Amino acid sequence: MDLYNDTYLPDILHDIAQGLLTPVMVLIVALIVVTLFFLSSVIVEFFTERRHFKQNMPRIVNQINDAEYGDVAQVVSDGQLLRYQKAALITAARNMGLPEEPLFALAQNQISRAEGICKRRLAWTDTISKIAPLLGLMGTLIPLGPGIVALGQNNVTLLSQSLTVAFDATVCGLTCAVVSLIVSKVRSGWYGEYLDALESLMTCVLDKAAEARKAGVELPANYDGDPMEEFKQMDRAAKAQPAAAAAGAGADAAADGEPAAAKGGE
Repeated sequence: MDLYNDTYLPDILHDIAQGLLTPVMVLIVALIVVTLFFLSSVIVEFFTERRHFKQNMPRIVNQINDAEYGDVAQVVSDGQLLRYQKAALITAARNMGLPEEPLFALAQNQISRAEGICKRRLAWTDTISKIAPLLGLMGTLIPLGPGIVALGQNNVTLLSQSLTVAFDATVCGLTCAVVSLIVSKVRSGWYGEYLDALESLMTCVLDKAAEARKAGVELPANYDGDPMEEFKQMDRAAKAQPAAAAAGAGADAAADGEPAAAKGGE
């Protein structure tokens, strides 16, 4: 007994394969949308984040080295670094009074958190660059079965339709993969530079803490806040100030207008 030809296995496999065509096409369309989103996001990131990373590394290294022990966090805050870089450095700087090994562990933790932010940003495009070609291949092979059958039946119309679907799936899948790979490579270069700068500045902070320990200077070691939340609060306060100023100006204008209106009424 031929287990394959004498059973329903060919029909079952055919039905499963053809049933996967629609989900595969839907996934390819979804990947196109997601890929366009990440392409636009990397452009936005260039203008909102990359363009503002203009920190002169020798300058800030010298500023940290020359600063008073208690002013290191302020030097970092005033620098032209990215926010998650500042958050990591400020956390270490505000705990410079810790012993050497705990402070080193804290610094490593902050660097790992920054690496996690970069990895999460890269995860989607890295995954798309690997999945998209596979979905494109599935979208190519599935329609070829009916197309070959149509070729045997001299049904040129069905054959052309099957080939069109197959080639469209291939092109779309490869396009998603190429764009996602480019986005990942561009971001990988940026993030590598960011992390190198963070590690270098963190070393400066640790050296400053070691210098303070040798000098017998007591520094704080109980900071457990979140600098990112502080930055958000500063942003909210900055946005609230123009609104309050505008409201105050409107109230002053209304107060100035009341005597004129009263005079006109007299």
